[in-house]
Amino acid sequence: MINKLRFNWKIFSLLSLFLLIAAACDDDSRSVGNGPKLVDPRGIAIEANGDLVVADRGIPAVVRIDITNGNRSILTGLDVGNGPELMDPRGIDVLEDGTIVVANSDANTILAIDPDTGDRSVLSGDGVGEGPALMEPRDLALEADGNIVVKDVGLETVLGVDIDTGDRVIISGQRVGTGPPFIRPRGIAVLPDGDLALADVGIGGIWRIDRDNGNHIILSDADTGTGPEFVAPTQIAVEDDGNLLVTDSDLAAVFRIDTPTGNRTILSDADTGNGPRFRRAVGDHLDLDGNLVVTDNERDAVIRVNTDTGDRTLITE
Repeated sequence: MINKLRFNWKIFSLLSLFLLIAAACDDDSRSVGNGPKLVDPRGIAIEANGDLVVADRGIPAVVRIDITNGNRSILTGLDVGNGPELMDPRGIDVLEDGTIVVANSDANTILAIDPDTGDRSVLSGDGVGEGPALMEPRDLALEADGNIVVKDVGLETVLGVDIDTGDRVIISGQRVGTGPPFIRPRGIAVLPDGDLALADVGIGGIWRIDRDNGNHIILSDADTGTGPEFVAPTQIAVEDDGNLLVTDSDLAAVFRIDTPTGNRTILSDADTGNGPRFRRAVGDHLDLDGNLVVTDNERDAVIRVNTDTGDRTLITE
């Protein structure tokens, strides 16, 4: 009996040690940065000085993250800034003049946020701008001319928004352009030639949208291109060479897609690259050094991915 107890104790001790080591490997950089905790971070963008701005729908707020130390502060929301209430903020980007634009999904608006004061104003929607009414705008991206493209879930379309007037036009969807219907579209990005890339969880792939006529074709999915298949492609970043970096929330992975062929490789996941693991990667953006910053809404964290090696570093948690 005593020998059996000793044996069981040894097993328990070894198991405990294994779990501690596993936790250390996954979370060896936890509690990076000070300030209000992220709750449900989604969209992420880069300011001119390299700091990060994150749309957090759980707070709800836009959180600024100091890129040098991971410290977090509320840029707007939670009694910071005046103007329309943040209601399920999702997609986010930064205009050339530093103004932050946010897809305010539940309010069916695009907001403009003063980066110094946090004051909020409606850029498009709620009586600002002409064209189709917004119905759950979720993600957005900036075009070369400074205007915005928006993925709208309720309309099942991609819209163009004039940043000066707020006017909206349908680029693709709802009888604009040819191609199968979008099913569960997610992140949107602008390709170097001006065309658009749209992630779609429903098809498990990426659409390419002709910016001139709205025609859309499959750029990469299980039947287009080679390599590991997507499960839930969520967000897209575009590298300088035109290739795509796509986060897959269900696979907790980042894919690289060769744009001409649609071929897919894993850039970073539990088996590729070192560092803290993703749990649910939902947002991404290239930083000023060309590496990828990713929001993880299960870790409530932001993770940097080295685009050469796939190694991951915790920026803030």
